Amino acid sequence: MDELLRNIPQVSRVLERFRNSYPEEVVKRAAREVTEEYRKLLRAGKIKDTTNVYADIEKRIGELLKTSLRRVINATGVVINTNLGRAPLHREVVDFIEEVALGYSNLEYDLEGGERGSRNSHVEGLLKELTGAESAFVVNNNAGAVYLVLNTLAKEKEVVVSRGELVEIGGSFRIPDIMESSGARLREVGTTNRTRIEDYERVICEDTSLLMKVHRSNFHMEGFVEEVSLEELALLGKRYRIPTYYDAGSGLLVSPRDFGVNTAELSFKECISRGVDVVSGSGDKLLGGPQAGIILGKRELVEAMKRNSMVRALRVDKLTLAGLEKTLRLYLEGRTEEIPVLRMLTESLTVLRGRAKKLARMLKRIKGLEVEVLKDRAKPGGGSLPQLELETYCVSLRHKSLSTEELSRALRLSNPSVVGRVKKDWLLLDMRTVSNQELKDIFRALTQLE
Repeated sequence: MDELLRNIPQVSRVLERFRNSYPEEVVKRAAREVTEEYRKLLRAGKIKDTTNVYADIEKRIGELLKTSLRRVINATGVVINTNLGRAPLHREVVDFIEEVALGYSNLEYDLEGGERGSRNSHVEGLLKELTGAESAFVVNNNAGAVYLVLNTLAKEKEVVVSRGELVEIGGSFRIPDIMESSGARLREVGTTNRTRIEDYERVICEDTSLLMKVHRSNFHMEGFVEEVSLEELALLGKRYRIPTYYDAGSGLLVSPRDFGVNTAELSFKECISRGVDVVSGSGDKLLGGPQAGIILGKRELVEAMKRNSMVRALRVDKLTLAGLEKTLRLYLEGRTEEIPVLRMLTESLTVLRGRAKKLARMLKRIKGLEVEVLKDRAKPGGGSLPQLELETYCVSLRHKSLSTEELSRALRLSNPSVVGRVKKDWLLLDMRTVSNQELKDIFRALTQLE
């Protein structure tokens, strides 16, 4: 035992061996971690030699040099998958972000006037044209947008909200909590399942500064339910001269019904046309762009938000603005069907079945792998269209030597990582969220298991 322990190299010897190949601090860390692990295993009698110690140190060096954030193939069937980065971007959007990132830009510079400009100007005009809003503003995400609206329009005042809309979404984002943080005071009306316009009107007083409606985002209620429409709320607000605000949650620039998706979800333009004063939503959900919080509405209200001292803490950077501007221009050019999220949500079963059969033929060549094609259901995800399920086709897998969980883990740790979903005793790879270009990568990942 003592002889084996003495054979474990000191950090100085490891440094000497790898000094010219890798960064010194990385080598030191890898050496300490691996040699300590070897000592533990030797003392526990789990290994009997140190032959592979240098190879294991070099392997650990490679792991430490890898970026933590990396590409993942989303085979879960959840289109707007928050854990996997939400909306993938169009190729032209990515190219434009790269163009802006590689050099300087006119982020806050008016090229025509030769003076300081506004970063919001790059997207405000596009948003106004696409939605019909009088004014528009963009912050870092929709939580920031909700905060800014409440802090600007209702600080130290009452905001009236239905009890059925006091939602919590991912990451413990709760409407009552963000309202408290903003300085606004919550006034609940109605019940969990039923709220009428009379409930709002009954509590209006001198302290009421905002009438708010919240998209339920990640759940759907049916049965003995009733809720106030945007039109009703807007009319009530106008009668009492109180601003109305709709947190739409997932930003939409086009009606999903135009693409055959049967849902009552409203686009930004439809919200504005119903008379509500302010609307906010996310840029990286159904809109299909980068993470952003989009605020639309009456000019005097949005302009007041732009002057809020918190704007600097919530502002977006040049890469987000580049991605959002290019995405908005795709909509303006009538190329909506090219937006990856919308394409995945609306892709036909015929296309999905063909993709599944193609992948299945490839994978059946791998020894020890059982492969089938089956019909299943996918989800929009990301707190969008919670009541909607999408028919889909999957390639289902089982491995003779690995359990389903072991197979799932092996694919997650492959390069690129492949993340599917487990159903009963099968690992499902959902073709609704897998592109044709990714089929070869999935095949290579599974051949590594042979």
